[in-house]
Amino acid sequence: MDPIIEGGCHCRAVRYACQSAPIAEGHCQCSDCRIFSGTGHSSHLMAARTAVRITGVAKGYSTRADSGNTVTRYFCATCGAQVYSLNSGYPDAIYLRASSLDDPSRFHPRMVVFTDSAPPWDFVDSALMRFPRMPQG
Repeated sequence: MDPIIEGGCHCRAVRYACQSAPIAEGHCQCSDCRIFSGTGHSSHLMAARTAVRITGVAKGYSTRADSGNTVTRYFCATCGAQVYSLNSGYPDAIYLRASSLDDPSRFHPRMVVFTDSAPPWDFVDSALMRFPRMPQG
């Protein structure tokens, strides 16, 4: 079966292939996502962990998120590009960085989380669902 979504890091040392459609797609404006992205938000596709195959070795860095969960962000140790993350509050999910997609047109954001943390200069599409914090369950 051909993957639905593919992507990876800049140097192609870390790659992923996802066999299912995303569960959710959106932007996060929490303080960590802003810092790690170098801008006002990060963009992610949430998928079932069992649907994603990762090749190569990614290095992980864990932090306690604004939600209270532990988020481990994985990046390529060679080029430094962020590729995906895991969240202890959603153990069956993987968050693929939209910036790591081979085909960026595959990303269709539907929501923005942590809007209470949004900097005033970061544009948020008014058509997207907004959540002041992370929605539960």
